[in-house]
Amino acid sequence: MAMNRRNFLRMSAALTAAGMSPSLFAATKEQFTIYGAPAMPSVTIAVAAAQGKLAKQADVALEIWRSPDQLRAGVASGQFKVMMSPSNVGVNLRNQGQQVGMVNILTNGITQLMCKGGAITSPQELVGKKILVPFKNDMPDIVLQALLKKLDIDINKVELTYAATPTEAIGLFLLKDFHAAILPEPMASAVVQKAKIVGTEIVRGFDLVKEWGQAFNTKPLIPMAGIIANEEYFHAHKAEFDLFHQDLSDALNWIMANRKSAAEIGANYLPAPEAAIEMGLDGARLTVTKASELKNEIMQFYETLMEFNPKLLGGKLPDDKFFLA
Repeated sequence: MAMNRRNFLRMSAALTAAGMSPSLFAATKEQFTIYGAPAMPSVTIAVAAAQGKLAKQADVALEIWRSPDQLRAGVASGQFKVMMSPSNVGVNLRNQGQQVGMVNILTNGITQLMCKGGAITSPQELVGKKILVPFKNDMPDIVLQALLKKLDIDINKVELTYAATPTEAIGLFLLKDFHAAILPEPMASAVVQKAKIVGTEIVRGFDLVKEWGQAFNTKPLIPMAGIIANEEYFHAHKAEFDLFHQDLSDALNWIMANRKSAAEIGANYLPAPEAAIEMGLDGARLTVTKASELKNEIMQFYETLMEFNPKLLGGKLPDDKFFLA
């Protein structure tokens, strides 16, 4: 039944008398959903969503995708507008015709080499070893293979086995005779803790990011992942993205000062216990850096990927409009 003006005024008066504003019923917050990866930077997003200023004016939510294929499908369908992504995937999607661009970088290197039966202390020691890698042809695999190629290490002399997800990789690593696994934080820390339960010792091997910097003569950072967004959605919500960037920066500062509480929040989203999330903060190289501020380093990384395998970027480097913020 339609409400006429007299009835509306009566209801408004009643609500006001009860200390309630009719505007609360007339307006709803706009949805602002971020689709995050099952990795440590999603803790930064989770804290920003819960504590940030944007949450006061929008319904900020974090949903976790399970695999890069699910991420790609979400973007292609139009469901995903704002998403955390491996940095090469955003370019690949754009080159496939998806109107997405990069907003920021949230980690400068999140993957760890976890070793069983003694530490592997250099890339050369990978020769003859069985290495477990999640996400074939995505970031962990890309970084390892590009590094080995740069160092003239024959990839055919390293026995690689792939797992669909980091969680699957942990199970296989503990049960089978692998020498090492490449895992993102906090799953790298989680496997250390799980190994203790089953009486196995897992240790960290050489630092992939430091070895990358030395091999490619760059800063010791790999712009592995950050937030990408639908281009039209970003420009229509520029003020919200600016506010959310500050929320992310504030969240990261809060996380580093409140690690235990941050781990409690992160455990609601990530397939890792609180203790592993807290332990993994040191190795995750978390950052909140606008894409434009790290453009040179990002492009240098993309140029390396182009030399290694152009298909990883969809065949070409991104144009300047790819960098949204």
